[in-house]
Amino acid sequence: VTLLNRYLGAMTDIIMAHQGTIDEFIGDAILAVFGAPQRRNDDADRATNCALAMQAAMAEINAMNRREGLPEIQTGIALNTGDVIAGNIGSERRSKYGFVGHPMNVTSRIEDVTGGGEILAADSTLRSLAGTFHVGASQEINVKGINQSIVVHQILGATG
Repeated sequence: VTLLNRYLGAMTDIIMAHQGTIDEFIGDAILAVFGAPQRRNDDADRATNCALAMQAAMAEINAMNRREGLPEIQTGIALNTGDVIAGNIGSERRSKYGFVGHPMNVTSRIEDVTGGGEILAADSTLRSLAGTFHVGASQEINVKGINQSIVVHQILGATG
């Protein structure tokens, strides 16, 4: 629990600093959205910079884990851009601010193939970036539940 809370706490702080909205924690995963409830022109850039900051924070998280005799961990991050439905979803008895739509499913599928320490961005995110980022290998992936292949690109860093 200490390890999980340390990781989720650090990642939450980074997401909020980049003006992301946390949809939910799913075990050790975090589903965050940029562009809702307020859309900004730099949503894709903020999401990408956030992902880079999250990966950078892993060194300190793992240093604390080592000092306390806990295992080191890695995180894989998926980025995707698209239009989704955002709002209070549920019933009169229970609802939450959430997101639904095909891009949410695509992001989850990309995350399934993302390795520890890796950031994979869909073509849609790469096309939405205004800033300049170091992009590594690109690959075409086929994932469960999606008929079309998805082109993803490794994000290695920001320039400037």
